[in-house]
Amino acid sequence: MASNIPTDVFSKHKENTMHWEQGTVYDISWSSDGSQLTAAGATGPVRTWRLERGGHKEGDVHSGLPSSIERIAWSPPTNPSLLAAAAYEKTVCIWDQRLSSTTMRFATRGVNSDVCWHPQSGTHVLVASRDEGIEVFDTTQPNRPVVSANIDGASLNSARWSSDGSLLLLATHSGSVEIYAWPSMAHITTIPAHASSCNCVAFDPHFIATGGADSCVQLWNTLDFSLHTVIGGFESPVVFAEFSACGKFVACASDDEDLVIHNTKGQVVHRMRVHGLTTALEWHPRNLAFAVGSAGSSKSSKPSVSIFL
Repeated sequence: MASNIPTDVFSKHKENTMHWEQGTVYDISWSSDGSQLTAAGATGPVRTWRLERGGHKEGDVHSGLPSSIERIAWSPPTNPSLLAAAAYEKTVCIWDQRLSSTTMRFATRGVNSDVCWHPQSGTHVLVASRDEGIEVFDTTQPNRPVVSANIDGASLNSARWSSDGSLLLLATHSGSVEIYAWPSMAHITTIPAHASSCNCVAFDPHFIATGGADSCVQLWNTLDFSLHTVIGGFESPVVFAEFSACGKFVACASDDEDLVIHNTKGQVVHRMRVHGLTTALEWHPRNLAFAVGSAGSSKSSKPSVSIFL
């Protein structure tokens, strides 16, 4: 993507609201090519929209998945047709778009807090638990996890792989980010990110972004894990901090109704009001569009899924 992206590009974004009747949005995920957006909510089935020129149309309703799906993730380009769906009741399902059905189910040890695919292999699925550490499953050997680790008893809020898949980043309730090598699971370092809960973590080849209950976002250098900058100005705990595909912008959402986009120097480039509490946020994998899921507000708005582009 070109390096001379104008910072006012987001002021020209328009909101496209999807048809959504499944209550509070729990999670959203783009397919690896950005042609589909999938959402999971409090009630009803997981739903996918297909994006086409001139608009979008309803895609699959994933009726073969449990009703209690809380975290979802599309597989990477190396194996792009699989959707991992983590249910509250200690289950992860793999839904295959080619067959329009669930082809695998993994039993997990605890309540699932996050799910993500290894960005290179396309076969390894990482599942984080709030109180039972992590498990990594290999879809080519589905009988049991290839890794099962307690992470020193830490309660985990979020998990991510590095872009090349060589590192695991785990955001903990105590405020730290624990970094492990893959596949050895050797502990690399602890980033003392936040004074209280580290709610989210994201990786870009240059920086690691963390958001915490102390109402700030921090960017850390990936070369030596030193602190690059602190982004403040939030009035409530930060729940999302996500890098754009080009790595030049960080979209942040807290427990108020603002979504704020910063550059990697920590400067605000765009601020927008959203429809109630943001409960899901993800950039398009190829451009500067992004999708937002919300819980709505008791006063004026209903839960929604929107694409801004």
